[in-house]
Amino acid sequence: MCPRGTGVPNLKRRADIHVTGIVQGVGFRPFVYRLATSMGLVGYVLNLGSSGVRIVVEGERNRIEHLVSEIKSHPPSVSRVNSIHIDWEEPRDGFSDFSIEKSSTARTDSSALEIPPDIGICNECIGDLMNPNSRWYLYPFTSCSACGPRFSTIVDLPYDRPNTTMGDFPLCTKCRAGYLEPLDRRYHAQTTACQSCGPAYRLVNSHGKDDGEDNPIATASNLLTRGEIVAIQGISGTHLVTKTTNAEPLQELRRRKRRSQRPFAIMVRDLRTLSALFTVSDEEAELLSSWRKPVVLVRKPAEPLVVTTASETTVSGVIPAEVLEAVSPGLDTVGVMLPYSPLHYLLFHYLDEPAVVMTSANPTGVPMYIDPDTIISELAEVADEFLVHNRRIHQRADDSVVKFVANTPVFIRRGRGYVPEPLEMGDQLTTAQVVALGPEEKNTGALLKSHKIYMTQHIGDTDRAENIQFLWDSLKHLMHLAGIARPDTIACDLHPEFLTTDLGKDMATEYEVPLIQVQHHHAHMASLIVDRQLSTESPITCITADGYGYAPDGTAWGGEVLTGDLRAARKYGGLKAQRYTGGNLSARYAVRALMGIMGTSVEYSQIADMTSGANVAPDVTVSSESLSMLMEAHDKGLNVVVSTSAGRYLDAVAAALGVCYENTYDGECPMKLEAVSRETDLKINPEYDSGNGSLELDTTTSLDQVLQMRRKRIPVPEIAYAAQWHLGEALAEIACMVSKSEGVKAVGLSGGVAVNRIITKAVLTRIRQEKLQPLIHTNVPPGDGGVSVGQAAVAAWKSVH
Repeated sequence: MCPRGTGVPNLKRRADIHVTGIVQGVGFRPFVYRLATSMGLVGYVLNLGSSGVRIVVEGERNRIEHLVSEIKSHPPSVSRVNSIHIDWEEPRDGFSDFSIEKSSTARTDSSALEIPPDIGICNECIGDLMNPNSRWYLYPFTSCSACGPRFSTIVDLPYDRPNTTMGDFPLCTKCRAGYLEPLDRRYHAQTTACQSCGPAYRLVNSHGKDDGEDNPIATASNLLTRGEIVAIQGISGTHLVTKTTNAEPLQELRRRKRRSQRPFAIMVRDLRTLSALFTVSDEEAELLSSWRKPVVLVRKPAEPLVVTTASETTVSGVIPAEVLEAVSPGLDTVGVMLPYSPLHYLLFHYLDEPAVVMTSANPTGVPMYIDPDTIISELAEVADEFLVHNRRIHQRADDSVVKFVANTPVFIRRGRGYVPEPLEMGDQLTTAQVVALGPEEKNTGALLKSHKIYMTQHIGDTDRAENIQFLWDSLKHLMHLAGIARPDTIACDLHPEFLTTDLGKDMATEYEVPLIQVQHHHAHMASLIVDRQLSTESPITCITADGYGYAPDGTAWGGEVLTGDLRAARKYGGLKAQRYTGGNLSARYAVRALMGIMGTSVEYSQIADMTSGANVAPDVTVSSESLSMLMEAHDKGLNVVVSTSAGRYLDAVAAALGVCYENTYDGECPMKLEAVSRETDLKINPEYDSGNGSLELDTTTSLDQVLQMRRKRIPVPEIAYAAQWHLGEALAEIACMVSKSEGVKAVGLSGGVAVNRIITKAVLTRIRQEKLQPLIHTNVPPGDGGVSVGQAAVAAWKSVH
């Protein structure tokens, strides 16, 4: 006898199918409906709270199996099927057709949270947008079941219109008809609307007065053409926008924002224009044009940029080299993105520009402005006009930023288009529900539930109360959607003075749960373990190189070689500890880093001549006298930070070579050092100190060789390349030696330095030479934006061990 549930394939059967993954808000139910009806199956499909989709279907077994096969192999393009579970039953003959049922609101503690990110506009909706015969012609909120805002609009689950900010806009008769028509592309599309029933834009001046324009988008485009600065409220935040064919509006934007050096991003009209402007790899082009539409850092061209594109009309434009230099001063890359919303396509529809500057409107350290009144009041002295709308943004999210390193897309920032997609743990470690609060800088939070980790959107630096509130609000939203009333564990950084640590202590007290503090670089290593879905108890060796992390002994780490797993991490070596004066001033002024590493082994007058015009403090320029005072404080141990920071080494090299003297934004000196570099065979010879079971690179000797090369007038780009390659190769040499002595087969790279192409290439080259397995980040930011993931994973392991 055949076992129950098997036998002749074409017998009539009933199947109860549970599909998990990104299957809500992506047109999945209409997709299943169309499949089932085309196959002559009956039953229903519905959303299950926060835990996927349920399909109950009756018909011949081979047809049901074909349905499941199609779901697995050809799901909607923006969906992701993680698992399909089928319970076979006897048919009950209770269905006459196939339907989409009202969503279930039930949630369980084990339910995974699977909701989609905001999705870039699809080609079909672009067609509607530009079709004069369409009801959505020139409508800036056009969307369908396959595209449009999701995460930024979701208030609650299941994903139905009343649980989104589109619930504020009742459907008109025509839109409702399409919403209820199973064969319509907007069937059960929760964000659908039209000119008659949906949200709308208006153009407002800096006094808050509505300009009363019939076509505010066309007027805003005309303002941009004239060189004005327009604040534009979008899907999940607000941008400041100006033209790229003239440097003056851009320089004015920098003056008003008080950002002299921080790079801006640009939005390019289309992929054809982008390819004419820049040399873009196939992989970069594919990511730029994907539905996620991140900002991608691409190389600046060597020649002036002249582009002719053809779409509806022929558009000729020039982006002068000085404009690109003003977009990202001193860098060899520029952040570019393609239009991802209907509004963007309409801006370019009215503009004769190949691209526009498009940068986040919020000041550094303040959450993105998302309310029209706040946008206008806070940016009144920055923008000339304001293009705002009346659809609530429930969750703000910055644009994601990606850089290709070693031919791999690596996150600088993970936000719109990716959040809140979960990261899968390599092992089903625990059922514990963990809230992780991240570090102080480039913060994200994270939530661990059902073996998945959900990162918040980019929060930013949390040294201000506004961003701590933003972090807490974002985590509360994820907890609410996941049905977590009380987490089992809170995780935070080891640093005793971070505001995130204070928040962690308060939360642990409020919820009466344990607080687990995770050392910063152990969290970096753990985030790489999660990123690569490694076994949680299989050790790796990890180079953790960045600017700063609070060490177990209270000193500052930033250039470590660790071996361990989620349980613990042991330091085996790294960079030699150096003494830097001035606390946070040593992280801003690169000459302090240079003096901290070189100490008394160099003449002050030599450094003064080499760095003439640089500052060592606000309004204090370099001189023999100021450097002498600096080193006197250094020798007396006054306000001295002891640090192994790779970031400070790179700052020192940048200052020694005259490339950059001040980090006006985080990582400026190392980024400009990378930008100026030219590949060479020039080598810096490493010297190592050993003792107490630790092997350390003597960065004083390394930097002394840099100074000798400059005195020999070796070209600065070649010295810059050699100094960065040397850092990566030396750290990798230590890591490989440790791995072989400890029997560890995998060597990884994490921390902010992991976005440096030269250093990463050097690390990977050495690891491969030693026949070990190299590991770099692909899904989690290697910088501090990924620390919360590592905290959550470590805390989860410790909560059950």
